[in-house]
Amino acid sequence: MFDDGDLPEVSMVRVLLVLAIGIPIAIEVVTFGGLVGHYVGGGDAATTPTPEAVGATAGEEILSGTAPTERVVSASVTPGEDSWQFALTVEVTAVGSAYELGLGTVTTLTGDTVDGSGATTGGIPAGETGTVTGTWSLPTGQRPDTVTVTAVTTPANGTATASEHTVDIGAVPVSSVPRAERKIQAVTGQN
Repeated sequence: MFDDGDLPEVSMVRVLLVLAIGIPIAIEVVTFGGLVGHYVGGGDAATTPTPEAVGATAGEEILSGTAPTERVVSASVTPGEDSWQFALTVEVTAVGSAYELGLGTVTTLTGDTVDGSGATTGGIPAGETGTVTGTWSLPTGQRPDTVTVTAVTTPANGTATASEHTVDIGAVPVSSVPRAERKIQAVTGQN
């Protein structure tokens, strides 16, 4: 029936057949086992770390090295036709001395420098609170990266000292409704 020349061909066919069926089955078993182990056993899969937020956002203090508190109340970017409007409101509480905080230029994430409205709290007597809101017209599509602030402290002896700081701004939400549409909605009472 078989002569000695046919035996190597038959065993080679069997080996190839076992490999052709066995390898895909082994791969599927390992994949399925890994999925089940991950979901049932909590998994040992490496996770991508979430980058830590950098910069001040609403509710955070912007100058931790000063005696007064300067806390971001709100920050927003509103798209417009010719530019994007960035608005930043900071609440300042003077401690120990009269204090004034001014908002200066903004640098965008792409490195553009934009002059602001020159907003300042004005002089705040010790123990009192004031706010300042600055606005900047950023190039279309840009978001703020940093803002320069000037802090002026005037102690009881009346000799004012000023210091300038660059403050990192955190992720600022971009409003989905352009300014013109928000004004129309405000007038008509629509949402």
